[in-house]
Amino acid sequence: MPVRRWSLPLLVTLLATSAGSLAAAGAPAQPAGQLTTAWHDGALRTDPAGLVSRSDLVQEGPAWRAYQAMPLGNGVLGAAVWAEKGFSAQLNRVDTFPGLKSAGRLVVPGLQPLMRASDYTGRLAMYDGQLVQRGGGMSARSYVRADADQFVLEVTGADPGKSQTADLKLWEGRTPTANATGAVASLAETFRDTASGSLTGAVAALTARARDVSTSVVDPLTVRITFRPNADGSFRLVVGVPSYKGGDVATAARRAVVESKSQHLDWWHAFWAKAAPMRITSADGTGEYVENLRTLQLYTMAASMRSPVPSTHGAVVRMFSSAKDQADWAQDSYWHFNLRMIISTNLGAGIGEFNAPYFRFYLDRADLMKKWTHDHWIGAVGTCVPEFLRYDGTGDGCDNMSEPGWVKRILSSGPELVNNVWWQYRYTGDRALLDRAYPLIRDIAEFHLAALTPGEDGYLHLEHVNALEVQWDTDDPAPDLAAMRVIFPIVADLASSRGDEALAARLRTAVGKLPPFRTVQRGGEEVLAWSGTDEEAHNTQNPEMEVLWPWGLFDETSELMQATYRQRVYPQDKDWGMDTTWAARLGLADEVKRLMLKGIQDFQIFPNGFTVHRTGREPVRQQSFYNEWGGVLTTGLQEALVQSYDGVVQVAPAWPSEWDVAGSVEIEGGHRISTEVRDGVPSLVGIQAGSRESLRVRNPWSGQQVRVIDSRGRTVVGPVADDVLTVPVLPNESYVVERVAVPLSSFTHVRLTGQPASAVKTVGTRMLGVPASEPPMLSDLVTVRTPDKLSNLVKAQPGAEIYVDRSYKITDLPTALTGQAMIPGSNEDSKLTAPADYITMDLTAPATVYVAYDPRGENDWWPAWLSTFTRTGETVGTTDQRLILFKREVPVGQLALGPNSGIAGKGNSSYLTFVTKP
Repeated sequence: MPVRRWSLPLLVTLLATSAGSLAAAGAPAQPAGQLTTAWHDGALRTDPAGLVSRSDLVQEGPAWRAYQAMPLGNGVLGAAVWAEKGFSAQLNRVDTFPGLKSAGRLVVPGLQPLMRASDYTGRLAMYDGQLVQRGGGMSARSYVRADADQFVLEVTGADPGKSQTADLKLWEGRTPTANATGAVASLAETFRDTASGSLTGAVAALTARARDVSTSVVDPLTVRITFRPNADGSFRLVVGVPSYKGGDVATAARRAVVESKSQHLDWWHAFWAKAAPMRITSADGTGEYVENLRTLQLYTMAASMRSPVPSTHGAVVRMFSSAKDQADWAQDSYWHFNLRMIISTNLGAGIGEFNAPYFRFYLDRADLMKKWTHDHWIGAVGTCVPEFLRYDGTGDGCDNMSEPGWVKRILSSGPELVNNVWWQYRYTGDRALLDRAYPLIRDIAEFHLAALTPGEDGYLHLEHVNALEVQWDTDDPAPDLAAMRVIFPIVADLASSRGDEALAARLRTAVGKLPPFRTVQRGGEEVLAWSGTDEEAHNTQNPEMEVLWPWGLFDETSELMQATYRQRVYPQDKDWGMDTTWAARLGLADEVKRLMLKGIQDFQIFPNGFTVHRTGREPVRQQSFYNEWGGVLTTGLQEALVQSYDGVVQVAPAWPSEWDVAGSVEIEGGHRISTEVRDGVPSLVGIQAGSRESLRVRNPWSGQQVRVIDSRGRTVVGPVADDVLTVPVLPNESYVVERVAVPLSSFTHVRLTGQPASAVKTVGTRMLGVPASEPPMLSDLVTVRTPDKLSNLVKAQPGAEIYVDRSYKITDLPTALTGQAMIPGSNEDSKLTAPADYITMDLTAPATVYVAYDPRGENDWWPAWLSTFTRTGETVGTTDQRLILFKREVPVGQLALGPNSGIAGKGNSSYLTFVTKP
């Protein structure tokens, strides 16, 4: 079987910081044909501010809808910011278990003039970790401090004589303590977990740096601060959101808003100076779009991964939610499968420190996982890491006492954790992590040794376990066989170094007795099987492809692996699929590009770059921002540019020829490999060595004479035309691999930089950034009190969206309604029969109120309250359903309209409401 020889440094991942580069945007024009490079004096010389700003998310108009919200965060506290009600920011901590409840929403209506200004501009400025908006002579700068759990809003250009308000709000179902003391208003709430008894919580405390500040409790769910801007028209709002487990609310709130000298910009600038750069250009703009997504992924890691626990639950990054307390999946638990691509992304990008929450989460729960294993696995020795693990250390997995299920018997998560610890050590040199993790590493190995059963064929078999979530109760899953082949030698060496020769011997013996991978026929080709048996599929993963990544046991020369890839059963149908990385490891450059662009179209439905879990989704209906596909794309990009998992460094082994790139990738040993690729051909290869060793580097220009020079211009290797070069390197030294015919000296240095993004980017139907759109309508006639989700009025006209949770639009409507105020519907409520006052509104003058109803409910589920309206004989056309129009004359004051349906369990499209003057 053509299996690539295993070596301990193994694996693939890349990090980066050096490389030749395209002539930078804004740099002086170079003479035709002149070669340029950003590699200079031993490093890739970049302008991080200019380079990162290429990927800023531009707001050509305000983000009026919650799904357009921009993410801000410091790794513990996150904010989703959009323009509803003037300015809205939902605040979320990463640790309010078990439900990760929001700390509240900040609403500042006084920013309406800015948002509605004809000269409005906005951008998520990632280099500074800020959202900056301007318009109408005003500016608003918002950010979550990198060095404190505080959200800050700084405003200039406000009318100094006009009083302003800012509210902190929660919503129905929440039970906070509301407090207003002096210049600080706050909401505080704690959460007791009935399963574990743990207590978590948060206080959100609001104050203003302004004049005449006062506070009040508006209602049990709302507190308000009232103030006048400073004499120069500026004011500053600070919302402190620390962890809170009870006690005096006023004291906790006062402490939460104390401000120290901010290190916010210094922190973000240092982050970008360290992260591996990558600049991509292309004729069709797709390369720039992909670069933007990678930059966003690195930004998201810095903004979300600095807590004792990871920020991603089942791929949902809850701390950036704008959907109140709603989210997909279990927010108190983690699936290991949805974290793996984040680990590889961070290592390859040179920001491995942001993997710390992942390692802390599992290591802090090592004893709890061991107890779980012995309580739920008959015959257990050591520790099994559950695929699904709750924050309190209890799991759903590693269980052979109950019937097989989704995660009950997935055993590959533990070996993958071992491998990730090893990667982290090899990339970063973090010996303390390796030493701390060794007891758990040893216990995971012991569990797998004990779980193996000798067979009559002389092999050791893993029986009655899962192949990921795909096959239940199968034998010898491909991921598990690959995992043991990889980690047993690693753990054996670690055990030997600690004097445990008995364990080392058992592991080395066992790895030699593992059965070969089974093959089957699929699509007329011999391919790897999912496992040793043919159990039915329950999920759409590709277990057999795991042997390529993360386990690295095959390479592009394997015909069996190439066929397995071609015939995989589920090609990238979920956002977790590592297809781009598999394609990169198989040298399939065209596939890398195709799959990335397909993934953008399938998953990246939000203008902030976040994604959804599967195809066929629309943003207005989704309530969770997914983060894992950003890790999938970034890992794939890094693998396409630099690979080293088999012990040989390959440059641009699968880089799409239509994309020119200048960038860096970090590899095992802490080395940074930098290159520039034009038309599919690297120019130079720079090496910044992180440790002492001899690197094996494949000749990037097959058959051509090359040499390796150090930073002082001395020849280290060559000239040779060998396929693989052996390059001795020393830590903190730099080297260049160059063609003899095109040496470094023939290049002109041009620093790698860029110009700030100036427009929304698009690929197909997807976009990054917020286009200009119709704002919510302001009416002097009607205000909606309840429900809050229908409180934004819509200007009735063709093209206007009719529901808050669907993307259907008006196609035509009577002239009398055109340009009037419409209260949109909510199709989630299409079968509601209560409350009787479903919509309540205030009318400042007598009005004509119209309701447009789904004709499918006539003589069936139409509610009784509709009989108080008169049929007009007209209709409203929509892309969903043509609706029948009714009207009623109503007096000044409050009006209540009932629910959509009059019969429980029945109802179709929800009604629309229009309000006009008589």
